[in-house]
Amino acid sequence: MAGRENGAALLMSLVILLVLTLLAVSGMQGSIMQERMTSAQREGVVALEIAEAGLRQAESVLEAMSDLSSFGAVSGYYDANDADLPSPYDNSAWADSNQTIAGTAVSGVVPRYFFEFRGPVTLEDEGELPRDLGRQQGAAPVEFQSARIVVMAPGPSGSGRRIIETFYVFDLN
Repeated sequence: MAGRENGAALLMSLVILLVLTLLAVSGMQGSIMQERMTSAQREGVVALEIAEAGLRQAESVLEAMSDLSSFGAVSGYYDANDADLPSPYDNSAWADSNQTIAGTAVSGVVPRYFFEFRGPVTLEDEGELPRDLGRQQGAAPVEFQSARIVVMAPGPSGSGRRIIETFYVFDLN
């Protein structure tokens, strides 16, 4: 009878080992999933920071403008009613240097952007000014120009990207 008990102990040991192996594999899969989620989140945060840097660069381009002749005539500068205005969700638009403008690389990643001229904006009251534009508002309305800026930046690995869209009010120099 002692020989039969030894076989049962071996069988029980194998079952316990199998259960422990399944638990370990399950734990490792959860760990790998968390690592992937963390990497994707980091990729998104870095892409957003690069897109914001591209947005600041695009805003400085508008601030330096002395006339509106680039809109509708230069790649990346569109009028609101241009038929070839790219969609921010079209991957081919971001790859085409004839549709978008390359910004300055940040950590080896290049943001891309385009402008859409929206026309003049008349502000009636000083409280309507979105920021200090260096003008003292009097009783007369003040006219500024407005544009939509769309910026896209891929993440460092290229597996993620962020798109920022903003409307910007500026004054011609």
